Amino acid sequence: MSAQSPFILPLRGLGNGHYAYDLTIDDDFFASFENSPVAHANVQLRLTVDRQQREMTLGFDFSGTIGTDCDRCLAAINLPIEDQRHLLVKFTPDADELEEEGELIYLHPDTSLFDVAPYAYEMVLLAVPMIRTFECREGEPPYPCDEEMLARIESSTEAFDDDQQDSEDDGKPSPWDVLKDL
Repeated sequence: MSAQSPFILPLRGLGNGHYAYDLTIDDDFFASFENSPVAHANVQLRLTVDRQQREMTLGFDFSGTIGTDCDRCLAAINLPIEDQRHLLVKFTPDADELEEEGELIYLHPDTSLFDVAPYAYEMVLLAVPMIRTFECREGEPPYPCDEEMLARIESSTEAFDDDQQDSEDDGKPSPWDVLKDL
């Protein structure tokens, strides 16, 4: 059985109404996508479906962790993610001629199966922050962070602050002083 199999909705047997599915997005799910930037994950997805005659609304409510490297200390961390997103599906005979528009997609009314795996994949990746940092010393130890790297960062920050203060105290005019008169 494929890691994406639970993400295939049988539209033919899905009557009008509300449906809910509890799905897991894990390592196997991300491995099924070529060149996935995520190798390790444990995300719980609550997929809600509101099926109507001519449209369907999908709600993606998920939370969990993604395995990545901390951008601050370079240690391997399990970064918590959480998000809610929606996708609107319209059923139209012209679905082949229409393009997807962000959170709106078109399907032919005779479509029997709908694979939501690519959309779940995209939404989870969009929930991962661009700067992946972990609050290194919060919570209970053991901390996942690289203490040696954090010590180096702190010492270089202190040295930079000392250099800044020394340059302000040495009496030399700053090249930025000219801008103060504008």
